[in-house]
Amino acid sequence: MSDTVHRPPSPALRAYRFVNRPYYWFRPAQLGARLRTTAPADGSPHLVRTAWGSQLYCWPDSLGRAVARAGVYDLIVAETLARLTDPGETAVDAGANVGLMSNLLAHAVGTRGRVISFEPHPLILQTLARNVALWRDVDGLDVVDLRRAAVSSTSGTLPLVVDPEMFAYNKGTASLQAGEQVNSTEVRTVRLDDELTEPIGVLKLDVEMHELQALDGARALLSAKLIRDIVFEEHEPPPTPVTELLESYGYTILGVRQGITRPIASAPGEAYRRKLWDPPALLATTDVRRAEERLRRRGWLCLGRGLRRRGA
Repeated sequence: MSDTVHRPPSPALRAYRFVNRPYYWFRPAQLGARLRTTAPADGSPHLVRTAWGSQLYCWPDSLGRAVARAGVYDLIVAETLARLTDPGETAVDAGANVGLMSNLLAHAVGTRGRVISFEPHPLILQTLARNVALWRDVDGLDVVDLRRAAVSSTSGTLPLVVDPEMFAYNKGTASLQAGEQVNSTEVRTVRLDDELTEPIGVLKLDVEMHELQALDGARALLSAKLIRDIVFEEHEPPPTPVTELLESYGYTILGVRQGITRPIASAPGEAYRRKLWDPPALLATTDVRRAEERLRRRGWLCLGRGLRRRGA
């Protein structure tokens, strides 16, 4: 039995959590959209609009509800990606789900850049492909390269496991990590070292506890510093096997947590100690000065139309 005592948050922390909702402070009209939000009765994918202006089809799961209500899901990851990605470069979305972050990255890289999106689940990929076609026809964004595969340490096939109850709540919970009482389907796995042949500006890595294996398949890229920034999440504070691997290749690890007026970058330990709800985002970077400067600016790029104008 753990000796850890979980104390309830203080009144001050509860009050800070209540007001720390930048998507309403910076976009007051979003509050009205939240009040009007209703989920489809049949549970099918439906159109929602992002804070930066694009639409995409989402299931009424945790991601879809968040975008419908706030215009964004995982605000701190979205903002970190928006600030670090430059027009004209290549970005990678490993674990793309229905493509919320792929769309954000597509706006950030603009028409001269490219986004490579990996998604192994066949049902999710259908909706992702539908969204990519929508962005091409409506937004003029034809820069997303879809790949039906999971990133791992080897090329081949592995069972993608799904807990039906969790999958109904969040379609992003399918995992290559084995679990009990689950359904599974064989999916193709690829190594990033085999798939990527050009320098990568930003890699978003969200592969449900398979991050270490995914990075093990990218050792040549990491060794050559061909990936500048890697944005990922860990349930436990560093050091972890993932952060130790990245540091062994010369990457600096930063924690990024949510403030009211901007993201706050710090040492990972501080970011975890001062987290609001979920773990903070982690950033592994080869250019820490650039990253810190980008994350220091006030405001929220992903909550406005400036993201669309910047990548045009």
